[in-house]
Amino acid sequence: MTQQDTRPASAATSHRLAAQPGEVIDRSSTLDFTWNGAAHVAHPGDTIVSALAAAGVRVFSRSFKYQRPRGLLTASFHDPGATLQVDDEPNVRGAHRLVAAGMEVSSQNTWPSLRFDVKSTNQIVGRFLGPGFYYKTFIKPQRLWPAYEKILARFAHAGATSPDTTAGYYDKRYVHPDVLVAGGGPAGLVAALAAAQAGARVMLVEEEHHLGGHLRWGGASDLAALADLTGRVARSENIEVLTNSVVLGRYDDNWMGVVQRGLPGVPERLVKARAKVLVAAPGLMERPYVFEGNDLPGVMLSTAIRRLINLYAVRPGQRAVVLSANAAGDAAADDLRRVGVDVVAVVDPRRHRGVLPVDRGNQAKQSRMTSIGVN
Repeated sequence: MTQQDTRPASAATSHRLAAQPGEVIDRSSTLDFTWNGAAHVAHPGDTIVSALAAAGVRVFSRSFKYQRPRGLLTASFHDPGATLQVDDEPNVRGAHRLVAAGMEVSSQNTWPSLRFDVKSTNQIVGRFLGPGFYYKTFIKPQRLWPAYEKILARFAHAGATSPDTTAGYYDKRYVHPDVLVAGGGPAGLVAALAAAQAGARVMLVEEEHHLGGHLRWGGASDLAALADLTGRVARSENIEVLTNSVVLGRYDDNWMGVVQRGLPGVPERLVKARAKVLVAAPGLMERPYVFEGNDLPGVMLSTAIRRLINLYAVRPGQRAVVLSANAAGDAAADDLRRVGVDVVAVVDPRRHRGVLPVDRGNQAKQSRMTSIGVN
């Protein structure tokens, strides 16, 4: 169901597909970057992880404590297995950060390499490493704590920053929109348009690099709806769009903090927005089924499959097993078949209730859950 592959691009099979209707990459040019010292190539519009996945890379990190291999799960900003070191910047979300020419990308907290990590031997003694074991085991004798601390620091799951790195300029801005819409998917787009048509000044904030949410990786009807909505938003003089940005929180008197990224010459800007109305349209976050090995490389959510295929033109693998209880899983299976992936089985509790028991109290949860194993 899973297969680890950390080979460099020169040794791995290319998984780049032919042009897809909704793809966001620019095939007319390429960008050179490195991954753990090996040379790789991306197209403008590729995220770090989509470019590596196109080259056949499957493992991007190791888990905390047990150092188990981690691959793609969501292929989005929230992907837990794609936290990487980029140049001198640690903890970069590799499934969201776009590739830039000359980037030096590496895995974090792996030694001597991502593929052969000495600390993965923790899995052998895992039964003895309960939660908080280090606080209980290394508390005495106190005189040895400095030595313990140095050893434990090597297990800290984080990257590194050079003391010579100069801090960039972080900007701020004050705005007073009538309506702030958090989320640029279909619901957020419609809400922004309705408010603007009523005469309100609207700020539309979207975490991803493009508006549209799930419409972006959908079929022809979804792409048509996306083009219509984004076109109307672009033509509206009452809507200001902030992509690659996120609403941090809502405070007293509708004071909203917004982090805006990707600005020329400014790493981040804190937008302090005092809005009359907040519309929360974050969409939903898909969850995986719980089963043994569901955290290993090759197990992805349906949204990850559809993002890779339709946005970045990347084939997720060669063979797949689909475990689903909703239309999103069905669509992902169709996409896999369309790009030549051998879907060897589809396990669906809607049809095979003897395989995955469904109770009425759990049906709402299962409607948001899919897992797809590819290799």
